[in-house]
Amino acid sequence: YIWRYAQCNDIPIFYRGIRSWEKDGKEEQQLQVLNTWGPLLYGPLIWPLKTYYLEGDPKYNHISSTLIRDICNEGTGGKERIEALSKLVPKGSAAK
Repeated sequence: YIWRYAQCNDIPIFYRGIRSWEKDGKEEQQLQVLNTWGPLLYGPLIWPLKTYYLEGDPKYNHISSTLIRDICNEGTGGKERIEALSKLVPKGSAAK
């Protein structure tokens, strides 16, 4: 559970990136319920962590973590992969 990881690493706040509330809102609300009740029900008993949501620019709504992972896992050569990623992620991130 992500809240256990946060507790073990002294992380006091969650920041979640979403494309838009229309696309991701329902799933994020479900995760918020799990992250709120998980610590209370499955312990150790800790107060739920505050979560802040960062909504992305609508022009990037077609980009998802799945898309990025798929590109990273493709069998294409390094140069082609970096070129594809550089169109989707911040400068310098594609080469890492």
